[in-house]
Amino acid sequence: MKPSADQLARLKAYYEAKVSSEVEINAVKKKVEDGKGVFVVLDARSRDAFLAGHVRGALSVPLEQAAAAAKLLPVERQYVTYCWGHT
Repeated sequence: MKPSADQLARLKAYYEAKVSSEVEINAVKKKVEDGKGVFVVLDARSRDAFLAGHVRGALSVPLEQAAAAAKLLPVERQYVTYCWGHT
């Protein structure tokens, strides 16, 4: 089934917004290493994993606490989240 012009326009708008809000991982890494990041790094791993080692300056926000944390974090800041999994 071929998408309609309206569907294509909505998809285009969605992906343009998505791409404009994403940050390339290498750019984030460089800014963190240089101490020049203008964003807050959120570590979504378990508290134990965070305590074992994390990106300097990162805040521990385990995934199960993300919804509650999102209500408390200032909306004017940019956030970069990282995590890891076994799957």
